[in-house]
Amino acid sequence: MNTDVVTMPNIDLVLDALGDPMRRRILGRLAAGPLEVGALAEGMPIGRTAVSMHLRVLKDAGLVADERDGTRRRYRLQPDAFRAVRDHLDWYWERSLAAFKIAAESRAKEVEMPVVEEVIVAKEVTVEAPLAVAFDVFVEHAWWPVESHHIAPTPGVAAVLEPFIGGRWYERDAGGVETDWGVVKIWQPPYRLLLTWQVNPQWTYEEDPLRGSEIEVTFTPVDANQTRVALVHRRLERYGPETGRMVSILDAKGGEPLAVYARYMAARET
Repeated sequence: MNTDVVTMPNIDLVLDALGDPMRRRILGRLAAGPLEVGALAEGMPIGRTAVSMHLRVLKDAGLVADERDGTRRRYRLQPDAFRAVRDHLDWYWERSLAAFKIAAESRAKEVEMPVVEEVIVAKEVTVEAPLAVAFDVFVEHAWWPVESHHIAPTPGVAAVLEPFIGGRWYERDAGGVETDWGVVKIWQPPYRLLLTWQVNPQWTYEEDPLRGSEIEVTFTPVDANQTRVALVHRRLERYGPETGRMVSILDAKGGEPLAVYARYMAARET
């Protein structure tokens, strides 16, 4: 029998619960699916009793729910609490951006410099997969069409995205030679990642990240089995006189990798 009681998450309790690294580790395990206390405790530096205590805190915060399965009790994530955290942080994110924009515009007026509008190319697909699956498959990068979308002189055989802030984003050819594309700036599984795209208008690697652009990818659940994946290629104004040409190319071709990803996801379901 399901023992869940639906309540609005208390954001203070949620943030306090997330402050403990062991509880975050438990949540990471539950992201793969419901588990019993014994399975959660396997390989952990703490025992079942301590895991149960952490689960009680997570349950009180609304981050997990439990349900009886025969004589056993299984724990699973509660998406409403994670959604509350995202909305809470988004509130600060949007206001900090607005404050930064106002400060930048004020400073530009002081030094009589024009504010350069950000130039973007945006693409979006919806895939038949739960949120965590859609994110995991995307970052594994097995789907990337590296044979056609590469900057090395010869087509690569693999595209690699290292799963952590500061991780490299690169291609590898048949001889093992690696050619960088950029680095991971933001890593927020399973909702968001931000990558530098350090490729100049001559389609070679740009050492200075401030002369390259950025790619932001967000993952939004449509329902339990569908996820909307939005890719925004931003900061294209950094290409200066070449901005128009780069926008035309990326707008025409920028959707190709995302379309390949969508087809890859669809093939997984057949």
